[in-house]
Amino acid sequence: MFILESSASASITGFENPTLTFRKQALNLTQMFVYAPSSMFLIESTTEYVCSGIAIGDWLLIDASRQPLVNDIVLVEQFDERYCVSWSQLCAHMKHACHGQDDLLVIGVVTVSIHHFRKPISLPAHNSLIDIDLHSLLIDVEHSTLICKADGESMRPYIFHHDLMLLERHLKPGDDDVCILALNHDLVCKRVHLSSRLLSSDNPAYPDYRVTESDYLRLHGVVRYSFRLHRDVLCTDS
Repeated sequence: MFILESSASASITGFENPTLTFRKQALNLTQMFVYAPSSMFLIESTTEYVCSGIAIGDWLLIDASRQPLVNDIVLVEQFDERYCVSWSQLCAHMKHACHGQDDLLVIGVVTVSIHHFRKPISLPAHNSLIDIDLHSLLIDVEHSTLICKADGESMRPYIFHHDLMLLERHLKPGDDDVCILALNHDLVCKRVHLSSRLLSSDNPAYPDYRVTESDYLRLHGVVRYSFRLHRDVLCTDS
């Protein structure tokens, strides 16, 4: 897997061909995101936290050893239910609570959320990331998989500006897939609607684009996952 140095714009700006300069550095998702495997684990989110780009079913990378900071999203457990909440909101709630919070347990800090644009595999049972390998869970074909960075807000709520996207050049696009395409010499990230020849954004503030015969359109790959870094966790040497 390689890093893509150009940005794929979520709006209609960017660069045409992402393959010209991408072979700069081989990447491993485990090395990028997993810095303390014995204290980190993955869970599937059972709640939605849209303001932070977290949907039901997203995979959350949790670090049980980190001390929460004011802007963190934390995973908590209460009455056998797990859910995400901002640390600042939790502290404010606990400060003004009329009764004790002995039943509330802070499990860890959400460092990365992984959003799925296609149905993922079932998350394997594990105690920590010593037991499973994040890279192997997400990467099928190394030589045709790239990491690129979003530029713009048109694919919110689950792709924010500067979020990372996993671009898989070997996948055949299906209807409603999120893809990266060259459109009239701009590199864009859009949902493709094959029968209607529409490109759409997830953010309703951005209009659809209907592809015509006069447009230059080239598929560069399918985005199966996006990554939101809720903490600065990149562990590469670059």
